[in-house]
Amino acid sequence: MVSIKDIPAEVRWEIAARSATAMTGAYGVFFERALGDKCAEIVKQIWIEGGKEAKGLAEKLALPVKDAREVDEAWGVLSQVLYGPEITWETVEEGKDRAVDRITGCPFLNRHREMGADARGIFDACQAYAKSTVESLNPKYTQRFESAMCRGAPYCESVVERKRG
Repeated sequence: MVSIKDIPAEVRWEIAARSATAMTGAYGVFFERALGDKCAEIVKQIWIEGGKEAKGLAEKLALPVKDAREVDEAWGVLSQVLYGPEITWETVEEGKDRAVDRITGCPFLNRHREMGADARGIFDACQAYAKSTVESLNPKYTQRFESAMCRGAPYCESVVERKRG
């Protein structure tokens, strides 16, 4: 008989991350059929709530989140823990008040493509999640995307910066 202990941790992590990223595409398709025009707003709200969990996870992992660089790094660590090594990026600007990343690998986009689903619809939920995550980690900071792969760009450009005003 096979035990969970017989499956290497990396394999379990890959399976869990793949399942988590596939789930969003699957429920999106069925929600849209059942809810029609209301679907996008409901899915967006679910993702906003998911982003609020970041603070607790960062605290459990003792991730620092005092400035833009630390918030950006914590978000990256949490993304890889939750969604696996398929999520890849490079930091192109890094400072106390602003950090800019180019995300070049997205497991959510990959699952949508594998399922033959239209990936353009995932942007609003992803943007809501990313902003909620960053603001959960440190309410003095916010996040926005300047470009998105699901909208045809070669990478997602993410900006984490101190809120104005």
